[in-house]
Amino acid sequence: MTKFYMMAITKKTDDQEYEEAEKVFVKKSQLKKYLKSEGYCKETKYQYIKIQKETMYVATVEKIKVQ
Repeated sequence: MTKFYMMAITKKTDDQEYEEAEKVFVKKSQLKKYLKSEGYCKETKYQYIKIQKETMYVATVEKIKVQ
């Protein structure tokens, strides 16, 4: 069984504009390293948040298992 972590990032601005992006990580350590280097803070178990001036980034992490 193979597992990987998929992260969906939603960029929100004060003008109610939304942009979405996705990233895939093979290891949880890679995911955590990325979140730390980008300045994300843990909000809930699978959700992280980063705020910069007028922009808010919300990253939702999903663990996917493939047989």
